[in-house]
Amino acid sequence: MRITMILNQDGGTIRGMDAREFGDMACAKLSKRGEECVVRLVSGKDLVKTLNEVADDRETGTIVAGGGDGTISAAAGVCFKSGKTLGVLPMGTMNMFARSLTLPLDPTEALDALVEADELPLDIATANGRPYVHQFSVGLHARLVHQRSRLDTSTRFRKITSTIKSLGRVILNPPRFGVEIDTGSGGTRQIVSVVSVSNNLFGDTPLAYAAALDEGILGVYQSRALEPGTVFRMTLLAAIGKLREDPDMSVEPALKVTLKFPNARRGTKAAIDGEIIPLEQEVECICHPGALRTLVPKSYAASVADRAPELKTA
Repeated sequence: MRITMILNQDGGTIRGMDAREFGDMACAKLSKRGEECVVRLVSGKDLVKTLNEVADDRETGTIVAGGGDGTISAAAGVCFKSGKTLGVLPMGTMNMFARSLTLPLDPTEALDALVEADELPLDIATANGRPYVHQFSVGLHARLVHQRSRLDTSTRFRKITSTIKSLGRVILNPPRFGVEIDTGSGGTRQIVSVVSVSNNLFGDTPLAYAAALDEGILGVYQSRALEPGTVFRMTLLAAIGKLREDPDMSVEPALKVTLKFPNARRGTKAAIDGEIIPLEQEVECICHPGALRTLVPKSYAASVADRAPELKTA
């Protein structure tokens, strides 16, 4: 079986490289795993089409995706549906899934980790059937991503600058909306500023990303309706990895959750792994434990081994 590497040339990191030279170097390294490696350079608009073509290729057993969170999420969805193994090459701005995997964020160092990586079954979630590896969200985060998409994000610096500008606007005018949340014990209705369903619970680390990707649960995060001052406090706590300490944020683990937005206005948006999508009036999020075969670095494999006795006891 071969490894097919797909590099999104519109990704933040790769724009400053010779993409063909980097791809050839990357394939030469990955071939040390004992498998043939081929590289395909694609633009963002051709990414999904190329991923689907590779998913139908019987000779490809592993897809290594190089790009930002949107690229990794799309590749994970294809691997989940086709049964192929996912390899992650972080080349974006935030690289949330790569952080959860404890992969080095430098692409060359990440390649070295992938050469020695183990293959493990990790969790993936779906929102109305659409796979995601990080989170589905409505409210604060979705509005931030939507507003940022209207600004210049052509480079890493400009994307960070646009994120800060958008965050300021969201803090000054936080959304409020009604939602019914049912995690299996009956629905509860409330007015909130944010609701998010993550693939595994976020860890106590700067930036909100999962500390483990194999616990077989969703994390359901919700706030009450917030004022600008409380949004600012929540943002600071999230930035330093103490989101759970915010008195206005509640967290609940679940295997499945149904979200209903009966009064959602037409044109309201949701975010899924950093991509903006139309919000449906009812969204069912489901955890699929161990359904995503993934190349993980030795550091992550070791953490799984260390947690194995705890998991068996639980």
